[in-house]
Amino acid sequence: MSMTCELRARNMNVQLCKADRLPPSKWLMRGGLLIGVLGLALHGACAQQPSRSTGSIVSMVVLPKEGDGHVGAVMVRPLHRGKAVLVDKPYVEASLRDSKTVRTSPIDRKDVNETFGKALASLPEQPTSYLVYFVEGTDELNPTATRAIDRVVAEVATRPAPEIAVIGHTDFVGSDQYNDTLSLQRAVRVRDLLVRRGIPTKIIQAAGRGKREPMVQAPDDVAEPRNRRVEIIVR
Repeated sequence: MSMTCELRARNMNVQLCKADRLPPSKWLMRGGLLIGVLGLALHGACAQQPSRSTGSIVSMVVLPKEGDGHVGAVMVRPLHRGKAVLVDKPYVEASLRDSKTVRTSPIDRKDVNETFGKALASLPEQPTSYLVYFVEGTDELNPTATRAIDRVVAEVATRPAPEIAVIGHTDFVGSDQYNDTLSLQRAVRVRDLLVRRGIPTKIIQAAGRGKREPMVQAPDDVAEPRNRRVEIIVR
């Protein structure tokens, strides 16, 4: 994934950096410093720093992703042909003190948590994903699906404003039209199960992908059971 971030420093209408790998998930503003928190969410975008009247300082901190410790990456490029710097380690601050020089330095985890703890705590939770599987050629769930549905209901209860995407898939047996219809039937079946468990219909979106997005590649007309699934994503 690649995206360009345009950061407007104080009184500088210039391009200062590009995120060439993982984009910032969230930009936090405090005390004139722009802090990019990477890997804490699946998607995000750059924000522009408002124009002010004094010197130009743009800083960012790369943080480890909660859970597995995965770290995003940002390539910081100075405006005037200075050396680009890749920031891809946790708790490293990259500062553009002028339009030519990028400086990096370690930053203490405790300092970050003390300064930005409330802002970090306010970030949305990571989406969680669950899979349920189906009997071949039907919208009949496998017996193990009950446990997954229980986990979905429990997860939804922990979120203040949950949203759910229910996406149906099929194996490679049959035509595209047949599998498009079957995958949507499976998604609707799961949606109805969740509604019967007390989850409001209005927060659930159901869609079918047919055989376009297999979990396991297989030859045509192969009934690979792991492809006969519905993915439930709770945000």
